[in-house]
Amino acid sequence: MGRVSFFAALSAAVIAFSAVSCSHQIHVDDTESDVKTTVTGEGEKETESGNTEKTTDDINSYIKVKKAKPAMWKVTDTKTGNEMYMLGIMRFATQYTFDLPDYVDEAYQKCSGVVIESDFSAAPDPQQLQEYMNHTIYNDGTTVKDHISKETYEAAKEYLSKYSYYNESMDGYSANGWASQVNGASIQRVENLVMENIDSKYMTKATQDGKEVLGLEGLSVQIEVMDACSDELSDFMISDTVRRAKDIRGFTSNLAYQYDCWARGDIDALDEEYYWNDRSSDLDDDYAKYLEVSLYKRNVNMADKLEEYLGSGNKYFVVIGVTHFSGTRGIDDLLTEKGYKVELVK
Repeated sequence: MGRVSFFAALSAAVIAFSAVSCSHQIHVDDTESDVKTTVTGEGEKETESGNTEKTTDDINSYIKVKKAKPAMWKVTDTKTGNEMYMLGIMRFATQYTFDLPDYVDEAYQKCSGVVIESDFSAAPDPQQLQEYMNHTIYNDGTTVKDHISKETYEAAKEYLSKYSYYNESMDGYSANGWASQVNGASIQRVENLVMENIDSKYMTKATQDGKEVLGLEGLSVQIEVMDACSDELSDFMISDTVRRAKDIRGFTSNLAYQYDCWARGDIDALDEEYYWNDRSSDLDDDYAKYLEVSLYKRNVNMADKLEEYLGSGNKYFVVIGVTHFSGTRGIDDLLTEKGYKVELVK
């Protein structure tokens, strides 16, 4: 595999794992449908009709918000007058995502640089890359069958095989790697997802415009997130995603629901505190630990880094996942607590 293809695959793998961490369950009163629904998991909406015949479905059939007006914040240091803008994004796009509203592009034009979560445009440190790869496979003689239940393994293997995702070498992948694969296979069954994400769009645009591009995190963060997901929690994520993704109509309509929440600026509807609510109570501690590492610790570190960038005097356009702003422990809340003026721009 060539260098460009390899790092594109690596980036996709990291994003796919991040997508698993963004899966969740939200109960919704869908008054515009005759089908009673329960929204659950990234891209899943379980229907009572249980339509499991289709192998793919079109996300455009379910999207209600055709003109996106996503939440964006202006951050000002009232002591120095330094400013930056922060845009919360989804990890996928649709035909309705672009062009973004004028207030987004106007903020970008005012800035001298773009900040994204992870910049994979440059080759990562080889030692760190090797460490990351070591965390995606088992090196102790075990396989994934030693880390998840037989029932979950067989269900996931059957599901991945059905859509040509499984091969025997995958048995050496970690349990959380399997969670990523199952989620990724499900996402691939959704028609008309736009492959250009918002952060990559602005990273490319900034490069073309001669603007600075900075990243907030490296591979070490993804390693910490993987380590924080216990085998038991991964087992649940795998089995629950397989179970729900069998109804591709439900899976796709829920992905559209999440898109609509983002597109109307309803960030708190995507609060990760609501995620995986159908887990058993004996996983509560595991999930709390996972959230602390995969979200809240990262929010603190990102807020600290953004404070540093704000103090540089340069004006940055920040493009990061919307869940980092959801709830009461988001980056916008942390910067407010630090004494900065944080205004919602819509």
